[in-house]
Amino acid sequence: MKLPEAVAAYVAYKQSLGMRFATEARTLKSFYRTLGDIDMREVSADRVYAFLAGKGPVTTFWHRKLGALRGFYRFAIARGYTTISPLPLTVPEEHRTFVPYIYSREEMKRLLAAMADRERCNLSSLACRTLLLLLYGTGLRIGEAVGLNLADVDLDYGILCIRDTKFYNYAASLTMLDLNGVIANSKGINKK
Repeated sequence: MKLPEAVAAYVAYKQSLGMRFATEARTLKSFYRTLGDIDMREVSADRVYAFLAGKGPVTTFWHRKLGALRGFYRFAIARGYTTISPLPLTVPEEHRTFVPYIYSREEMKRLLAAMADRERCNLSSLACRTLLLLLYGTGLRIGEAVGLNLADVDLDYGILCIRDTKFYNYAASLTMLDLNGVIANSKGINKK
């Protein structure tokens, strides 16, 4: 099978599972454009490594490209498009610069106190406080929290429905009994 046809089959398969798969599809399209319209069995390890290496040092993007190619080659081998994977066996270590930080309760208290004195924000101090406590208390991503609406909040049962998550799941629910008072106050509801 030709490389572009195999990539198209893989992308169609992943998207049929409900994944957006846009970034990986672009990576794989770049892969077959770089290697050309060749048969899957003609792909050499040297050409794959040249595609991965690009023109600079090993970066996070190098590892993302490798991840896309790994998934593609698992798919291709399982379907008999090729018999071997030309991917490198030794992989450079990925250097992570981001280190997650968890705020202590004291730091959260100082942040909340600072919000009361805010001057350069278009949101009310109550909305900022609610958002910060929601993020801290539930572990939601900012996009998930900002995308919520009133229909997603059930104060009686302490459930928050997150419809659009990072991994495209829908109607995930989260128990948030400790945050009921905060959310009720932000909605102007006296819920005890």
